[in-house]
Amino acid sequence: MAILHPIIEAAGRDQKHPPWAVMSKSRRDHSIRVGRLLWKWSAVLELKKRKRIRWRAAGILHDCLKGETPSVLRREVEGAESWPDPLLHGPACAERLRGLGVSDEKLLLAIAHHTTGHAGLGRLGQALYMADYLDPGRYGKVRKRADWRRRMPLEWQDVLEEVAAVKIKSLIDRRVAVPTTTVNFWNGLV
Repeated sequence: MAILHPIIEAAGRDQKHPPWAVMSKSRRDHSIRVGRLLWKWSAVLELKKRKRIRWRAAGILHDCLKGETPSVLRREVEGAESWPDPLLHGPACAERLRGLGVSDEKLLLAIAHHTTGHAGLGRLGQALYMADYLDPGRYGKVRKRADWRRRMPLEWQDVLEEVAAVKIKSLIDRRVAVPTTTVNFWNGLV
């Protein structure tokens, strides 16, 4: 594996958010918990140390622009008109990282699509998608989330499908359009 970019190294090794991060204290705490889940799962999967650092970095970095205004985020993202405001932070963060020299496309895709899923997500992207939802600090479905966390990463595919189904059902129940990216992600899973 190539040398990790300094931003990825700092996030994954030291759990540090970059100085340009715009996020509340609770969002910072959330991202650290997501990073810890990814660190734990990568250890169970017996990934090498550099990959474990990379996985934790994805968790630490995924919401770095969650507190930024949509107007600023839209300037960061090519094709921003296809993203609803609440989801812009992922692709904007990926673009910011790319602009700062991060060239790890799998990590960038994971961060960009951590809320929507994407048919091209590899293990890291799928793990981030699940860890973001399974954060032990999240409210709602507390027992179910704990059960899913307990089953991870050994029951990977089952948990991934169950989490995706719950997230998609939530959109449908709220009568919110399901992004095409999410539909393609789901179709690729099943």
